Amino acid sequence: MKSNYKIIKEKNINHSTKYAKGFKTKLIKEVKNKLEFGSDKAENKEIRLNGLIVGVTTHQITPPFVMEVEHDFPFIKIQFEIEGYSQYIPKNTESIPIIIPQDHYNFFYLPKVNGTLTYTTDTRRSVEILVTEAYLKRAFKNIFHKVSGAFGEALINKTPFKMHNEASKIPSELLLIISDIISCTYQKEIKQVYLESKINEIFSYLFSEINSNGVEKKEAKPSEGEVKQIVKAEKILRNNLDKSFTIDDLAVETGINRNKLKRNFKSIFGKPIFTYLTDLRMEKAKKMLVENSMNISEIAYAVGYKNPQHFTNAFKKRFNYLPSDLRKKGLLANIPEVDYIKEL
Repeated sequence: MKSNYKIIKEKNINHSTKYAKGFKTKLIKEVKNKLEFGSDKAENKEIRLNGLIVGVTTHQITPPFVMEVEHDFPFIKIQFEIEGYSQYIPKNTESIPIIIPQDHYNFFYLPKVNGTLTYTTDTRRSVEILVTEAYLKRAFKNIFHKVSGAFGEALINKTPFKMHNEASKIPSELLLIISDIISCTYQKEIKQVYLESKINEIFSYLFSEINSNGVEKKEAKPSEGEVKQIVKAEKILRNNLDKSFTIDDLAVETGINRNKLKRNFKSIFGKPIFTYLTDLRMEKAKKMLVENSMNISEIAYAVGYKNPQHFTNAFKKRFNYLPSDLRKKGLLANIPEVDYIKEL
């Protein structure tokens, strides 16, 4: 089993990770990796158990950080995006877009992974649980097909599945379990039993949600060509934050009708077009406030606001403090981290 990554920067950088078949291991293993790609840095800790991997990752990067990713095995994953923004866009029809913003999560199954993975913030922290079908069937024994619902059906039919059409806010129940996993200090054999019980607790919660509420109805999946058009629209917005666009402008630029543009953009990126654009502008403005000496009016114009007061209002609504506060009080250094993730 192998995962391949090609990091798209000034030069393409290839990285691969090999795993034992079925993630098999007799005893718990902990693997730590530190990777540097120029100014971009990543720290990853993997806890490998028999049939599953828990990954805790921290990135310090210059966004957008883009990778081509391919796995030669079926992908069953729970992804908790603690800080940052993760976006997977497939190149094939055997997987679906997976967009997870900060403080959100999703549970998904992709029979084949081959696509583009993009991180759009300079700091990213995540907890990811990767499991095999064999592990889940072993954990839930003869009740697996009864409790797994639409997820179990997707496994049988080898069709992509995600629990939430749009990533869901991480519930407090799961935050507590994540904290228990990260802070566990038991020694090997005890730690293995303990962590497996916590993973099973997470899946029990997910299966309960699937069975009690059902999985959200699937929307019509964009075609491969439509995905490329939407990705092009996102790039146009990202590369022209100082300019104004209408839906019709983007439709003409990308060659897709306005209704499909609106519907498919939200399906792929998890937000309406102008909500997404506002978030891009606010993140860029925040970075500019910290890194250069431009005044607030100049920064407002640079991210597409003709009226600086409108920019200030939008910034306050997004971050709950004023642009001037960020500079005067050094708020960026004082914004508290969430306690449960400090072990990262």
